[in-house]
Amino acid sequence: MEYLTQFFLPVSIWFQQVMDWLIPIMKGITFLGNIEFYLLFMPLLYWCLDITLGIRIGFILLVSGGINALLKQGFHTPRPFWVSSQVQGLSEGTSFGFPSGHAQNAASIWGLLALSLNKRWVKILALVGILLIGLSRIILGVHFLHDVLAGWLVGGLLLYLFIRLEPGVISWYKRSSPGRRILLLIGVTSLFILPALLITPPFNPPALPSAWLETAGLEINPYSYDDILTSAGAFFGLGLGIILFTKKGFFTRKGPIWQLVLRYLIGIAGVLLLYLGLKKVFPDDLNLISYLLRFVRYGLIGLWISFGAPVIFSWLNLTEIKKE
Repeated sequence: MEYLTQFFLPVSIWFQQVMDWLIPIMKGITFLGNIEFYLLFMPLLYWCLDITLGIRIGFILLVSGGINALLKQGFHTPRPFWVSSQVQGLSEGTSFGFPSGHAQNAASIWGLLALSLNKRWVKILALVGILLIGLSRIILGVHFLHDVLAGWLVGGLLLYLFIRLEPGVISWYKRSSPGRRILLLIGVTSLFILPALLITPPFNPPALPSAWLETAGLEINPYSYDDILTSAGAFFGLGLGIILFTKKGFFTRKGPIWQLVLRYLIGIAGVLLLYLGLKKVFPDDLNLISYLLRFVRYGLIGLWISFGAPVIFSWLNLTEIKKE
């Protein structure tokens, strides 16, 4: 990987110097791949537009995030601004660089959205969005070209596997008991975390090259389990909520515009309370308690989105819950 880093470094320098006029625009575009954007977008899709598509988008997002975090821990390669003072890191970049999570998530999520809606204009917008999000990561100095290309490749492969395996998983889910569903959920969630334990010790990781720390000019902690636990916790919470709803019934998407708007405002207030409120309360240290609380925090967010908020909507007569 060192060869690729040196080979593509001039590309990163060129993009940032020649296209510096695009930097403000690229900062806006890269937000479309941030966790904050997905926390706002995915619930809107699930609560107000298309329940099934919202569930599918949520699961592929979290699986992609978990896989990306594991790949970064496995390859542990630097970002451009860690190795060259000629590149500025103009977006958050404290984790390892390969492959690009923004590019990977964009390829899988926007790809699934385009295939599901199956409309030409959606496919064009999705493709443009995927390309621009990847480009933004290079111009902002937080990824090499090969990071982005690998992210697109992994995201495309994940999308292919998701489409191929989804019918079988749904068939198994429909004929299985709630207990078996929960056991599967626990098993899959553990696959986010157990491989990471084999790759990197959680509390005594290897030392980083001093040159990376010096050139980056900021505190970086790429061995952190934060991204892995974020995906694992949210995946578990989202899945548990779906299991609970399958037993209880499911809420209806339809309603007048004012109901849909009110649903979203109430639901997103809960998301922000858990996301920002618990972030202030829970510690952010490199220890077992901090990691457990991070898992709990995102587990509660996932459970609120999939189950808690719709139950509140039902209590407030903003939707109905019906047996399927």
